Parts: sequence; structure tokens; C-alpha cells
Amino acid sequence: MKTPSRKRNTTWFMVSVFLALACFMVFLLFVISPRLEVSAHIGDPFVSGCGMTVLDGVVNQGEWSTAATQSFQMVRSGGGEPFSASLYVMNSATSLYLGIVINDDEFSTVGTWLPQGDGFRIDFDNDNSGELFALNDDVLSISAGAPQFFDEYIYNPDTHSTQSDQIAGGTFDGAGTASRVGVLNHFELKHPLCSGDALDFCLQPGDTVGFRLEYLDAQANGEFGGSQLFPGSGAASEADIVIGQCSISELLIYLPLLLR
Repeated sequence: MKTPSRKRNTTWFMVSVFLALACFMVFLLFVISPRLEVSAHIGDPFVSGCGMTVLDGVVNQGEWSTAATQSFQMVRSGGGEPFSASLYVMNSATSLYLGIVINDDEFSTVGTWLPQGDGFRIDFDNDNSGELFALNDDVLSISAGAPQFFDEYIYNPDTHSTQSDQIAGGTFDGAGTASRVGVLNHFELKHPLCSGDALDFCLQPGDTVGFRLEYLDAQANGEFGGSQLFPGSGAASEADIVIGQCSISELLIYLPLLLR
């Protein structure tokens, strides 16, 4: 008489185990998987070094010696030979510094389609969601020709269109400059880690922010030579910057200039 009871108990145990496993698989599918997708940015992150530099348009190896750096091939939209570039990343206690060197064959300061000539557009994923071009995401632009630096934001996510922060009541934060050094184009810029402007990112040590570089090439004859991208062309193609712990004050870099 006891044998059927044991069989029923065994059957219920097996059913319970099966249901528990099924619930666990559902958990993995709907909870773990989306998190992995969001955080799967491309390549190793740039763990920002502690430092700062005077912006003179020359990415001097001595001044950028503490920066995190990577060299890479840009992705040329529409095909063709890509440019090679190097990105340098460091931060002070209050500002993020970016240095970019690219092997463009000329330094164009004007263009028919690009009034400021050659330049980089840097799109940031402010909340590090894994998707670029969200409304109010921070966008920095630096060009060979004047004016060389713009602090902008995404105002139309559908077209990835940008406009100056000042148009929306924000503030113009940061600076940048560029020059031709030998056979390479050099770009330097800085932007506050947390300016207080709602249209800018606000980053603390240890925070991660996604970004994408786009180089817009103005040819010597003024025509548009195409765009080149890093790390890729999709809205989810992002590299990461991790903000470093740094107590260096901006006053240290300007004090020698004030004493001259």
C-alpha cells in the first residue's frame, strides 16, 4: 500500500524540479540577457589616466604620457581605404581631455559642405544605456577651421541632428583646437566632467560613458571626402571611457601661465 504513495511523491518531486528549472531559464532569458546586450560595448574600455594639458592643437607625447591610448583603423562609410587614428583619454579632477591624431592627407580648414573643414564629431551615450543618439545626449565637435569647438546636444533622435546647447538655454562648456603636425592632423579638446548643464553628461570617478567618433573629411578642393567612424557605424556601436580617480586641480596648469 505504501509503494503508490512513494511513486506519487517521486513524480511530484520531478515535476517541481522541472518547473524550477523552467523558471530559472525564463529568468535568464528575460533578465540576464538584456543586461548583457546593453553592456556589450566594442573593444577594451579607455580607463582614463590622471592628467591635463594646455590645449595648443599638438598631441605631445610628454603632455599626454599618462593618458589611456589606443590606435585603430576607422570604419569608412561607403567603403574605401580607412584612415588610421589614435585616441588619448585622461581627466583632471574636473575635466575630461581627449587627444586625437589621424593620418588624413591634408589639413583642410574650409569646405563646401563642411564650412570648418576637417573635423571630428564625438557622440556620447550620457546614461551608458547602450544606444547612441538619445534626446539631449552630449555631442562635441572639433574642426580644423574656425570656430574649432562646439558643445552641442541631440535635439532630433530620428535624424541624429544636433544644435548648440545655448540655443536650448544651456551653456557652452569646454574648448578645443587643432593643427597639422608633420603628415598627421592633431585635435585636442576638453569638456567638464559635470558642468551642471542638463544637456551635458555628469560623470564621477569610476563612471563609464559610451561614445563614438566620426571623422568628417573635407578634401583640399572643398568637396566632401566622406566620413569615417570608430568603433562602428551602428547606433549601438560604442566604445567606453571609464573616468579615473584624479585630484589634480585645473589651477596647476594655468598658474605657470599667469606668472609669466
